[in-house]
Amino acid sequence: MTEPTSTPLYPLAAPTQQQLTPAVLPHDPVAEHIATHLGRIDTVFHDTVADPVQVDIHVVPANERFPFLRLVTSGMSSRPMTVPEGAPPFGELMMALPADWKLDEQSVQDERWYWPVALLRHLAHYPHQHATWLGLGHTVPNGAPAKPYAKGVEFTGAILLPPASAPEAFAALEHDGKDIYFHCVVPLYEAEMQLVRRKGFPALLDGFNDKGVTDLVVPGRKNTVKKFLGLF
Repeated sequence: MTEPTSTPLYPLAAPTQQQLTPAVLPHDPVAEHIATHLGRIDTVFHDTVADPVQVDIHVVPANERFPFLRLVTSGMSSRPMTVPEGAPPFGELMMALPADWKLDEQSVQDERWYWPVALLRHLAHYPHQHATWLGLGHTVPNGAPAKPYAKGVEFTGAILLPPASAPEAFAALEHDGKDIYFHCVVPLYEAEMQLVRRKGFPALLDGFNDKGVTDLVVPGRKNTVKKFLGLF
C-alpha cells in the first residue's frame, strides 16, 4: 500500500459534540466490547456529521486495572474499508493517554489537549473518504509535508500497532458475521516515520523496546531513532 497522505488535522473539518454517557451506550456492540474489556465509559465525543460514517470516540478513564485513559472509536467498522484480497475490512482505533489528560469541556477547546481526539476522528474517517484502508503497520503523516499535531507537540505522524497494553480479548470482536480488529494509534516523530518507510515497522519496534517506549502517548518522549552528525 502506498503510504496515505492527508491534510493536517486543524482546522477540524466537522464538529463534534461531547456528552456524558451511561456505562454502555444502548445498541452499540463496540461500546459494549470496550466497557467489558477496558472499563466504564464516562464520556463520548459524537460526530455531528456522518462523512460517510458517523464515529463516536469513547473515553474510558484510568481505573484499577489500567492506570491510563483510553480513547476508542466506534463507527469506523460500520462500513467495510476498501482492502486488498485477504486483508481485514473492518477496524476500530484506540489511543492510550496519561491518566491526567484533560478532556473537560474547557480543555478540549485547546488543541494541546484535543489533538488525540482529532487524530482518531481523522483516521477513522480516512479510509472511507478515500476508498482505501488502514491496518497493522500503516503510517499516516499529518499532511504533506507533515506538520506537528499541535503547538508544543513534535509528533508529525502516527502508526497503527497491536493494542499491546489492552487485554488480549480486546483485540478483536466478532459481531453479526463481521470480524472487527482494534488497532492502537501511536504518534511518531518524523525520524521514526522515515525509519518505518525505509526498514518497516519491526525496526521501529526494536527501537521502542530499547528505549522503553510503549503505546502510551507521552508528549516529549525520547525519539527512538539515533542521530549521528545529522544522519540517521
